[in-house]
Amino acid sequence: MRAAWIETYGGPEAMRFGDVETPRPGPREVLVAVRAASINPIDWKLRQGFLREVFPLTLPIVLGRDFSGIVAASGGEVEGVHVGDEVFGVADVKRGGSHAEFVTADHRIVARKPRNLSHIEAASLPLVGLTALTALDDVARLHAGQRVLIHAGAGGVGGFAVQYASHVGALVAATCRTENVAYVAGLGADSVIDYAVEDFAALLSGLDLVFDTLGGDVHQRSFAVLRPGGTLVHINAAPLPGDVPRNDVVVKAATVTGRREVFERIADLAERKIVAPQVMNVLPLAEAARGYELSRGGHVRGKIVLDVAA
Repeated sequence: MRAAWIETYGGPEAMRFGDVETPRPGPREVLVAVRAASINPIDWKLRQGFLREVFPLTLPIVLGRDFSGIVAASGGEVEGVHVGDEVFGVADVKRGGSHAEFVTADHRIVARKPRNLSHIEAASLPLVGLTALTALDDVARLHAGQRVLIHAGAGGVGGFAVQYASHVGALVAATCRTENVAYVAGLGADSVIDYAVEDFAALLSGLDLVFDTLGGDVHQRSFAVLRPGGTLVHINAAPLPGDVPRNDVVVKAATVTGRREVFERIADLAERKIVAPQVMNVLPLAEAARGYELSRGGHVRGKIVLDVAA
């Protein structure tokens, strides 16, 4: 099969493209013929070796988490999905990824593809949807009437989160770059803060929830906008400062674990047009290395998707 893979950690020079052996599904896995696979920041971070202590990899390995495709084969203990089904889901980073013509995945983290979406659209949703729903629903227990700040509202996770929080009935503020202000407002944000010229910490106060997708200095400054008893949920997207400046707020990490029921929920949200895919760049699989560099450059609006079937 054709695939993009790495033999060693490094920059774009570490990427390889060509033929590798097609994986075989284990007893509880399905083999999916990948039609599309998106690129997430974790992909280039793994390539660089930044996450080797958290996700130790056996090299060489194909990277990539999100996929959408057709079940080509299945193990003997697979339930709920069948050969020929159109599915989407997330690959196990340690087993080998989705930036290839075939990928194996645990049947418990694969779900039916949203009927109204193409494979390219569907491939943009699994990891960002899983991350946003884990943070907002499972961890923060978001509900109508809450005042919420979502950082990086134009990004993959932030864009999904803005759409979902607006649907729930929260009053949503979001940060982004100047050129994305109108875009983020169109996703459903009630107020959009251009962080290039405005300081969110000076403009906002008394919020119930902050969803921090960035870390670093943004994480530290986010404490100032919360009310006493408010919640800051983060995904450790970047190093977090060691000191917590307030003891009257709740700080929680969103630990993201794939479950079929969450992907089924994402499919339902997509089919009811509550959340729409935000695909902004489509590249052939052979240009995966270029896609990684686009992601690594930051400030990407929406998602980058590899058209594996092209």
